[in-house]
Amino acid sequence: MSEREVARNLDDIIENAEGRIIIAAFSSLIARIQQIMDMAVKYRRKVYITGRSMMETLEVAKLLGYLKYPKDLVHDAARMGKTHDKETIILTTGSQGEDASALARIGNGTHQMVRIKKNDTVVLSSTPIPGNERAVTSVINNLCRLGAKVINSKMMYVHTSGHGAQQDLKLMIT
Repeated sequence: MSEREVARNLDDIIENAEGRIIIAAFSSLIARIQQIMDMAVKYRRKVYITGRSMMETLEVAKLLGYLKYPKDLVHDAARMGKTHDKETIILTTGSQGEDASALARIGNGTHQMVRIKKNDTVVLSSTPIPGNERAVTSVINNLCRLGAKVINSKMMYVHTSGHGAQQDLKLMIT
């Protein structure tokens, strides 16, 4: 599956979500983050960042010119209070179910700034790394118990591997 298909699916989710959208992604996947920023601009949503590695990556990628977005688009999650839910995207870390990650703390109800609301849509834009399946499932279960609608790569193509597919590898070798 291509990044183009992932982009179409994320676009559809962001366009049609009734409330806030919380997207957990690998902070190192700059192209995915750029897609999300572009869609936030398109649908007039502000992006709030939570998770130390996501904050650090955005800061460095923006400074180096790898990410391009309007100055007033991205904010720290601590400033989220007054933005209408329909105008909010929360970009976070924790797509692999790490215990201390922002998404796990959101799912446990222990995150300082983000609490799950009834109309929240949570997107795990990742595929669990082998060995992390149980932790990811636990985070998903916690989010569902709190009332979030959770979408992951088993339900819809919201992530594709950064690794070449079999046909890509054949073409490269040839």
